[in-house]
Amino acid sequence: MSRSFERKFIYAACIWQLVTGALTVFFYPIYIRAHSGNLENLSFAQQKGIESYFSSLYSFTVTYGVFFMVVAVINFLLTRKLVKDGTLQYKFPLYLICLSGVCYFLNDYLSLALCLAAAVIALAKNKPLKTISSNN
Repeated sequence: MSRSFERKFIYAACIWQLVTGALTVFFYPIYIRAHSGNLENLSFAQQKGIESYFSSLYSFTVTYGVFFMVVAVINFLLTRKLVKDGTLQYKFPLYLICLSGVCYFLNDYLSLALCLAAAVIALAKNKPLKTISSNN
């Protein structure tokens, strides 16, 4: 039985995560740096506090974007290695369900939907594959 439908869902999620991560890493920090320069009419302590705040926000944003890009690459590699036609899938769909939970808490609902759909389809295809393999 073909697993191409699941692969398409997972690859779509990978592309979305790469785009989201790239936008977050390359454009949002530039926006943060541009708006952190407006420190006129502030005392020295206030300037240092605001610089520290924007520096922390910059670091968090870059880390968040890199996380999405790393997850996308891991998903791509795992999909290429594990999701083969005619094989039973148990661990990889459970990984996708856990990843969907992480995407839920990170408010990445498109990745959540794509990963969860791929996991459900993969688990649903296990029953016919078991039946086919037990009849042979």
